[in-house]
Amino acid sequence: MVFKSQLVSLNQELLFQNEEKVKRAAELAIANTELLFQNEEKAKRAAELVIANKELLFQNAEKDKRAAELVIANAELLFQNAEKDKRSAELAIANEELLFQNEEKAKRAAELVIANKELLFQDEEKAKRAAELVIANKELLFQNAEKDKRAAELVIANKELLFQNAEKAKRAAELAVANEEISIQLKEIEGAFWRIVEVATLLTEMRDPYTSGHERRVAEIAVAIGAELGCDARQQEGLRVAGYLHDIGKITVPSEILTKPGKLKPAEYALIKTHAHDGYEVLKNVNFPWQIAEIVLQHHERHDGTGYPQGLKGEDILFEAKIIAAADVVEAMSSHRPYRAALGIGAALTEIELGSGTKFDPAVVGACLRLFRERGYSVPA
Repeated sequence: MVFKSQLVSLNQELLFQNEEKVKRAAELAIANTELLFQNEEKAKRAAELVIANKELLFQNAEKDKRAAELVIANAELLFQNAEKDKRSAELAIANEELLFQNEEKAKRAAELVIANKELLFQDEEKAKRAAELVIANKELLFQNAEKDKRAAELVIANKELLFQNAEKAKRAAELAVANEEISIQLKEIEGAFWRIVEVATLLTEMRDPYTSGHERRVAEIAVAIGAELGCDARQQEGLRVAGYLHDIGKITVPSEILTKPGKLKPAEYALIKTHAHDGYEVLKNVNFPWQIAEIVLQHHERHDGTGYPQGLKGEDILFEAKIIAAADVVEAMSSHRPYRAALGIGAALTEIELGSGTKFDPAVVGACLRLFRERGYSVPA
């Protein structure tokens, strides 16, 4: 029974499988039919594409032909335009030439009008000139009469002029004599002036015999420095006067202080320092041609403002006072003093060189150093 049951089940299984195969075969048949239909559609589409491609090739060929025709037409059109432009240019040139000819004609017509006016003007001028010549002839006759009259007056004037020239010659001779007398008087006055300066210097030296000749030597050194700096003769003369008188204020300082051999006390040195101001007071009312009183007042001022009596500095100090200041130090250091032996010109030049730009004006120092070291100048005896 069991075996029969198994056979039934097996048969049923086989039937089911056969039915599935039949069903699968039917589906395959349907699929094949569908595939055949699709292949026919593809073949039909391929044929249509071939026809469409042939049509497209034909259209492209037509377009190329049309494009070629357009190129030829454009070339023809460009040629025609070029011809038109050429003709237009020729017409423009012809018009310009015509305008130029018309302008030339107009210009020539204007010139003819001007020439006619000029001829008319010349005729008028000739007539006017003829009238003027008539008037001029009358004027000339009048002038000749006036000249004759003037000639007679000139004869009289010449006689008067001869008399005046004789008077002028006489006056010139008198002036020459007077000028000679004035020149002699000026020389006498100048001589008297220098004798007064020398007397003033002598009075100072009498107060301090140990510095005899100091003022004169300072004057000569200052003049030499001034010449080196380009000062003219008048400026050099002013430096000489200032050099002679720069210490005149020492006449107010007691001689025992001036000639003291040892070191000065502060009070004594303060008294010595008053000589610059005292010298100014002595000279301020003297009408020198130079600023002598001011130079004397400032000859102990220093470039950096450390001098006395006013503590002036730089450009506030008179240039002549700067020269006297340097000359004063050079002479003093190179000469004997009651309180020391002479230090010599080398030490004096080193002193002002070290003080250039501080105590002394650099330009003055430079001139002084050139004078002694390059030009062989020496302190006057």
